[in-house]
Amino acid sequence: MNEIDIFKKLASNLTERKSIAALSDYEVLHNNISFSHDLLEKCLSYLNYIVSKIKNIISADESLQSKYRGGNDLNAFVLVIPSLLSNDLEVIRKLALLTMADSHEEIDINSVGKLHKGFIEYNNLVTATRQFVDSLIADAYQMHLLDPKEFNYHVLLSLNSFEKYATKSIRQGLFNDEVEEALLEFRKLNFRDWKNSSITKCQHSTFASKVDYLFSKLRLNTGDDDIFKEQIKDLFKFSSEFTHIGYISTFFTSQSGSQPIFGSEKGSYLPSTENFNELKYQILESCINFIFKVYAPSIKISIEKVLLKPFCESISSDLDKLISMLKYGIETRNNNYFFFVCASLISSAETIDLPCICGYMNRWKPPHENSDLFCKGCGSSYNIMAMDGDPGYVITSNGPVKVIGSSVPDFQDLSLEQQQGIINQVAALREDSLGSS
Repeated sequence: MNEIDIFKKLASNLTERKSIAALSDYEVLHNNISFSHDLLEKCLSYLNYIVSKIKNIISADESLQSKYRGGNDLNAFVLVIPSLLSNDLEVIRKLALLTMADSHEEIDINSVGKLHKGFIEYNNLVTATRQFVDSLIADAYQMHLLDPKEFNYHVLLSLNSFEKYATKSIRQGLFNDEVEEALLEFRKLNFRDWKNSSITKCQHSTFASKVDYLFSKLRLNTGDDDIFKEQIKDLFKFSSEFTHIGYISTFFTSQSGSQPIFGSEKGSYLPSTENFNELKYQILESCINFIFKVYAPSIKISIEKVLLKPFCESISSDLDKLISMLKYGIETRNNNYFFFVCASLISSAETIDLPCICGYMNRWKPPHENSDLFCKGCGSSYNIMAMDGDPGYVITSNGPVKVIGSSVPDFQDLSLEQQQGIINQVAALREDSLGSS
């Protein structure tokens, strides 16, 4: 083929996209997205708790290693680290908002068009993904280094670009005299000196080189780690096409034929819905893996550099629990165990006590969000089984368990005779069911 043959083939695809294909099981995707998104929400809630703890501890001078205490050159990192972490929480929160499972409420064969996914949906999802990997890699990199020159370079480079088009009101709100002075000093440098000057330094300027650096520092060097490292780089390249509106975007704005309507137990859906959800699930998996393999360990390393051991131990322990929760969730695709709770209690204004098997008492506060369903004691994830009325006890693999909110006593508080009586009733019911079958 010559250049014209290639040109014509590309042009035909950019102007008239091929028919949409449905290659996955939508119901399975929907269930996997629901679970993975729930895991991301729990991660966000746990990270929020950890970041709040970091802010409280790091603000006390006596908790800091000597070189980070007030009056020393590196003390400014006491302000920088919480700021980076707070920004990262917002970036993760945005991704969580855009990766929820589809809602099928009020969707039928006549309104299924509401589930169509096109350029806007793809652009929003993938742009949020680009922000996620870009921000968290950059911030993890800074938390590893804790180097003023490296920090200066990346922030001043960003401010230098941002400031040129910022409106007067934005400029006045964000740029104080100290920032203006720092920018003025930066602009005195020749462009070729930006990466290595008396005030700035940059050893790893590209996304890929930062990823390589982080994986090296975290000793992520197995074959699976190498595959995941390339996956993160590929995700960055893929998402850049949407962020920068590359030629790929024309595939999502070009016309396609009418779509057949499919059905599942979840309801009606379109091939474009399934295609979009396949990408959404893949992104969720990659981002959760990134948090527990790279991001959370990077926070741990940074905190252990800055804080004295007695002050960082509880934070390090929390981060280890978060890592375990996410790793276990990805590996099992399932929750650890269930709590059985009266439905009326879930809709009430009461705080619900959820005793974990590790011994920690978790207090589930109104409005009883699923994102709070993890144990702060051991990091285990769990789910709620809502039960109507006043059911008393349910039978589990561990024996009879009280439904939380029921009027009966805890099973272990019953006398041995009462416990045996309930167990005998269960045995009799099982015999009856076996006999009838």
